[in-house]
Amino acid sequence: MKINKGMKRVITFVFLLALLFNSACIPGALTFEGEQPPIEPVVSGLENSDEQFLRGRFSVVNPEMTVYALSISDTGDSILFSLDSRSVNMIDDKGQLKWEFTPEGLPLSAGLTPDGRYLAVGTDQGKVYYLSEKNGSVLWESSYAGKVEQLALAENGDCLAFSLAEEDGYTLYLLDRWGTTLLSRETGPLLKLEVLSGGDLCYLEKGEDSNSLVYLRGGEVVFEEEALLASISGCGDYAVAYTGDKLNLYLLDARANPRLISTCSISAEISWLDIADKGDCIFAYSAFSGSGSNLFVFHKEGYLLWDKRIPGGSLLDISCYGERIVASSWQEYSDDFSKVLVFDNRGNILQKLEMASKIEKLALSGNGNILTLAGNDGNIFVIDIPVHKFFFEEAGVTEESEIEGEIYRPVVFDAPAGEVYLKLYFYDEHAEHLVPVNRGIKIDQMMVQTAINELVKGPRRLSNLFRTIPKDTAINISLDEGVAIIDLPEELGKLGGAGQVTGIIDSLISTVSQYPHVKGIRFLLSGEEVETLGTEGLFIDRVFPSRSPGDNTKLLYFPYCSGERYYLLPREVVQLEHKPQTPKEMVDIVLAESSFFLAEKPELIKVELLEDRIILDWTSSIKKLFPPEASPEQKALAALFVDALLLTLGENFPQDRLAFYVEGEPWQFPEEYNALNLQIRRPFYINPEQ
Repeated sequence: MKINKGMKRVITFVFLLALLFNSACIPGALTFEGEQPPIEPVVSGLENSDEQFLRGRFSVVNPEMTVYALSISDTGDSILFSLDSRSVNMIDDKGQLKWEFTPEGLPLSAGLTPDGRYLAVGTDQGKVYYLSEKNGSVLWESSYAGKVEQLALAENGDCLAFSLAEEDGYTLYLLDRWGTTLLSRETGPLLKLEVLSGGDLCYLEKGEDSNSLVYLRGGEVVFEEEALLASISGCGDYAVAYTGDKLNLYLLDARANPRLISTCSISAEISWLDIADKGDCIFAYSAFSGSGSNLFVFHKEGYLLWDKRIPGGSLLDISCYGERIVASSWQEYSDDFSKVLVFDNRGNILQKLEMASKIEKLALSGNGNILTLAGNDGNIFVIDIPVHKFFFEEAGVTEESEIEGEIYRPVVFDAPAGEVYLKLYFYDEHAEHLVPVNRGIKIDQMMVQTAINELVKGPRRLSNLFRTIPKDTAINISLDEGVAIIDLPEELGKLGGAGQVTGIIDSLISTVSQYPHVKGIRFLLSGEEVETLGTEGLFIDRVFPSRSPGDNTKLLYFPYCSGERYYLLPREVVQLEHKPQTPKEMVDIVLAESSFFLAEKPELIKVELLEDRIILDWTSSIKKLFPPEASPEQKALAALFVDALLLTLGENFPQDRLAFYVEGEPWQFPEEYNALNLQIRRPFYINPEQ
């Protein structure tokens, strides 16, 4: 077949298009914001807002890439990150690429000076590069026989330090801005490294038995102390060391030896530590705390300023002077959503975001105005941080508008078709109570191991509940003559707080006990019988009785609030200081527990037991709880109140129906409330998940 000139042009054009397409699909290729529709993060409550918290986004074509290093300048206009595609990239605060650099080897470490003028890169092939931020040009490079694992720049860029992993050990190097070696010293592996003014070095060295915080001046050690964790302020004036039960704050003086200036006592097992410039505040975090707070902020004089409970497994960063603290975690939810929280220096929440991405690295600008997040989906997000705590009100984003869906899910009496409900127990926001929720699973999955797996998955997003067990923990269970044998992994035996261990044990016992054939529960640790669990030694050397349903224990059902969500919380009568016996006493307790959300407490005249129903006779004050043309929140709280009454009375007395009277006369709810439950059926399921 003959091919004319026109056909040749078409074939050539198609061939070129194919080449362009193939090049765009090469692993490691990069795209700009304008080249493809952005995959926006889910930002809870902002779907209808004109405010754009998402300032910019940069996408990597291959979403499987690993981000080795992420760094941001003080003003946030320069963002540096390195990838396992052997590329080092600089973007601006809009997510636009400034330049890309390809080093020799994998860029395991990279750092940027606070002013964003200079940066350094270290690779797994012993290459060290010193570059200018302006255009990514290499000012100098050096080669070493080893792997560059830690790297740090002096604040003004005058010095560069790095730890080189060699075949027979580790060497610490200090170079000036022209690449001249100022000192080298054999060390162990380094966990933290900082270059201070005048070329002094401060680092945390990993030892066989314990770690050490070391201050090096002119190649000589002038200070050394055992420390599990350590952090050095950006200005290099202060260092804080965590010893296991204390935080020691030191003043670093280039003309004298470091000296201890304060000590903070802390009982939680700390996994992250930071300190603001000038040393005014010390920030400590426990990656997983089964109960109570896990983020602590101390004054430099040693006293606690405030503490918070935030998601387990959080990544954290602070602004230069500690005005902003950001935390991000994907480990609280059963789904791979990341929760991002931004606090001011008093612990007030400035911003809540939920990202439909597993955030694996984050960096906050020194001025605290810009946050950059690296997701596992190949996206680098650039987020604006509100300037002050009234931001939400001014932007028209209220606390209520952040809530997606219902704030309370009423009791249900039937499981979805083809499913059964599985009861799981998670902590409320203050870790004071285990809150039961019912999760739908397929009928053929209703096994005891399934219950354990679902408990480990954690609560659903937007639930305002917290997990009791770290995500992805492998827990196996077997049955032996009615006794469930739960084999816990070794890492759970190393938890530091009794509250952590108690939360794990209680949630496992409560979850497994829903199976009628389980008569008792025994715990192992890595397959071995042990007497205690956790470093504080909670005794588990016995068979726990199963808390099977259907016994004679009386339960009351109280309304309960965790964050912005409401739940029914069962309480055993024996746990109450005053043990109610009559129907009116039980209603009075439910009223007292409901007072936190009732605008006005209704007045109960009497409770009357008939053969087939229970009559609750009120004054006209009850009508205020059921206003016509009610908002969704008012209807949800009315359902919560009625469910609490129905289950409390229906579970303790033979009558299965409620009837509301007003001053002796039958009273019907307004039409909007026709769906309220006034008759109990069994089985029933409280707090069903969405």
